[in-house]
Amino acid sequence: MVFINLIGFNLVGFNLAWFGLVYWGNNFIPLSLLLLISHLFFIAKSQNELPLILLITFIGIFVDSLLVHFNIFIFANGGHIPFWLMMLWACFAATICHSLRFLTGSKALQLLVGAIFAPLSYIAGYKFQAVDFGQSMLSTYLILSVIWAVLFVLFFYLKDKIVNAEVSYV
Repeated sequence: MVFINLIGFNLVGFNLAWFGLVYWGNNFIPLSLLLLISHLFFIAKSQNELPLILLITFIGIFVDSLLVHFNIFIFANGGHIPFWLMMLWACFAATICHSLRFLTGSKALQLLVGAIFAPLSYIAGYKFQAVDFGQSMLSTYLILSVIWAVLFVLFFYLKDKIVNAEVSYV
């Protein structure tokens, strides 16, 4: 029962962070940071979860920065992704070991969820006018589908290597 409550807190916390960051932008960063810190203190089960969150956040920032560079994403501030999106990546990364844990055993499911559902988050952001697209909605969705399918597999691979790593003593 506690396990379900922790997953629920993780899921609700991420969705609250997502909505707040997309809708209120940088103004919501302090509350999202509080949610992320709460996650690290009360939900994270491994000391290695923080390095995983940081690595996924850096990968996400890099990928979204490339999408801005290639004019797939257009933000009001111009040349770089906004700080609220960087924070959103950290909040998303905190879901890999918890509310998205059900994807751990299946690469096919990781590909499917990444390709179909993850791009919908950007489309919702577009509907909230948090991002604009330099390509058509369909082209953007297809580009994001390919990217996110690969990212989901990569993120769960990293989870297995970092969080589930056995400590070996020589």
